[in-house]
Amino acid sequence: MGTAGFTAALSLRRLEANGVAPGEGPVLVTGATGGVGSMAVSLLAERGYEVVASTGKRTEHPYLHSLGASEVIGRDEIAGDPGRVLAAERWAGAVDCVGGATLAAVLRSLRYGGAVAASGLTGGNELRTTVYPFIVRAVALIGIDSSSTPIAERRRVWATVATDFPAERVEAMVASEIGLDDIASALRDLSAARIRGRVLVNPAR
Repeated sequence: MGTAGFTAALSLRRLEANGVAPGEGPVLVTGATGGVGSMAVSLLAERGYEVVASTGKRTEHPYLHSLGASEVIGRDEIAGDPGRVLAAERWAGAVDCVGGATLAAVLRSLRYGGAVAASGLTGGNELRTTVYPFIVRAVALIGIDSSSTPIAERRRVWATVATDFPAERVEAMVASEIGLDDIASALRDLSAARIRGRVLVNPAR
């Protein structure tokens, strides 16, 4: 599972603590083919949520459906009109692994009382938004920190993952297994967005 799995599980835990629940509408996952995104799609689907996965990789739609996404959309389908302070209400909740303009667009389109768990910044570290989503729709922006979470909560999250997350779902996210000599090449592919899911590094290989 690693850090990505913990981050996804913590995102789900924090969303549910803010009132997001299965059956209340679609939950969006941005950057869905990445490590955190893939885990989030699978965790949410296993929990009974209607998951909408967003990716810029058209060839990965079957992969995301196999993880449990009920719908896969492109990044441009989230954006809407950046000039508007609010967009049509679409998402009961969201796991955002992108940040930047994508996160701002998600905030504009959350349903009343919705929440987004934010853990990524591949789309930029600036957030240009207004207070309207917060004071008109009572939405919540939840920051997800995987490194300094108190140990008691970490244990609760891992206990949930151990009992609620089938091993075969994790195996489905492993794109490849490499040795130490292949790390540089894998990192280049990662930075160029040519990798989906997880790459396992086996030092003995």
